[in-house]
Amino acid sequence: MSRLFRHLFLFCTLSLLSLSARSQPASDDPPSVSRFDAVRINDRLNVMVAIPGKNGGAMQVWQAYDCQKPYAEALYRHMVDAEGSPQGRFYGNEYGRYSAPQPGSNQDPAVLKKICGLPERSVLWEKIESADKYGATTLIDIASLKREAEILRVRVGTDYAASDFDPPYDAPYSLKVENYRFNCETGVSTPLSAFDIDDNGYVTDSLDGGQLARRKTAFDLTPLLQKTFAQLCTLPDVKRFHALGHFRPASHKSPGSMAQQMLPDLNGNPASVLAAVPLAPALQQQLKTLVHPWATPRFQQLSWVENSREGRVSVHMVADDAGFIRKLEDYGIWKVQRLTIANDIQLAYTMSISYSPSRLKQLSSTLRYPLTAGQHYQNDAVSESSVGKDEDSHQRETCAVSSGGDAREINLAFSGRYLKVTCTIATDKQPVTVIESAWLEDLRILAPLRAKTGDKPMGAITLSDVKIIR
Repeated sequence: MSRLFRHLFLFCTLSLLSLSARSQPASDDPPSVSRFDAVRINDRLNVMVAIPGKNGGAMQVWQAYDCQKPYAEALYRHMVDAEGSPQGRFYGNEYGRYSAPQPGSNQDPAVLKKICGLPERSVLWEKIESADKYGATTLIDIASLKREAEILRVRVGTDYAASDFDPPYDAPYSLKVENYRFNCETGVSTPLSAFDIDDNGYVTDSLDGGQLARRKTAFDLTPLLQKTFAQLCTLPDVKRFHALGHFRPASHKSPGSMAQQMLPDLNGNPASVLAAVPLAPALQQQLKTLVHPWATPRFQQLSWVENSREGRVSVHMVADDAGFIRKLEDYGIWKVQRLTIANDIQLAYTMSISYSPSRLKQLSSTLRYPLTAGQHYQNDAVSESSVGKDEDSHQRETCAVSSGGDAREINLAFSGRYLKVTCTIATDKQPVTVIESAWLEDLRILAPLRAKTGDKPMGAITLSDVKIIR
């Protein structure tokens, strides 16, 4: 977080200390872009402040404050346009998928004391219905109940006996919170915001503004809530509401038996993710015949950093028992995993922000190993764009092999000779790509040298931090 951004965030937070999302005029509809929200779970205060962006959009910044220590933590940044539609989300450096809270950039005790002084009381749950067969208990927060003329502000909680994960970010939760405005005269309810909260009291996901308005029907009141809201309207003091007694959620809940993350965890380049979508046996045999014996890797693990005008990509490769290479590409904000032959022909593919991998269905190839200068070959591949869906993608790769030189010219960690391989790749979904690579004869792997996409000029790729485990 830049210095300017930190100052802007703190200014917005402190300037809104006297406000809350529930203090808007009762006659106003919820704005398309919510500017502020907060919820306190015991000593943990979760606060969202929106930093204005271009054309009416904003970046909604969620932070958590442990008001006992005190200590600040960054939760996530959510970008929305002027209509409140999501434009992207970052949990720390991870794009599009949940990651745990990170230390906040400003730990100034004086600042944290002011933020913790926000007039947002810790939730005080009153149970209005016993746990159902799924372990869900419906709650009303007494602490946030508020009546202004005919307008009632109500926070509803649903506590779950076990934790689970919510798409699309795989955000963990064991408590769901919904904030409503209810008109006691007309009986009309308006959802204002909704949170996922884990059993440590952190907000892990949220809905508000235009995004919530488009899903308004999903927040229609149940008969129980309609009855409870109407009952609250009859009370001279809503703070004295009583139903089935106070409720304190359990801590350290275990994941439910059906809980499952939808997005793949690619940390450590695991074999299990792509192993879950194996290639057809006949295709596997065809590919093994292509690899053996002249393209079997001469390493167990190989890693390097690719440096180009687009940035830095950390690459880690593992040779498996079949002679294929499992490759992890770390782009910082997301990760990509591929199963390849010699870092060339792609057999399977997945991303850290994708629910379903892609895998090869059919390959027609004139490629033969060992490669020699003057050789030409073509690979025609048909892949499932998304496993389990009837949608194929087609790719043609046309390559020419020419003489090269000493592999140490590419990086001093390499040895032996290399051949130059220039390939033009055309697909039915992407612009044409041209890649110039080095076939490292000692390791039996293609290493990128230059590349271009579409009309862009060729750009050099240099390799650094090369590590080889044989």
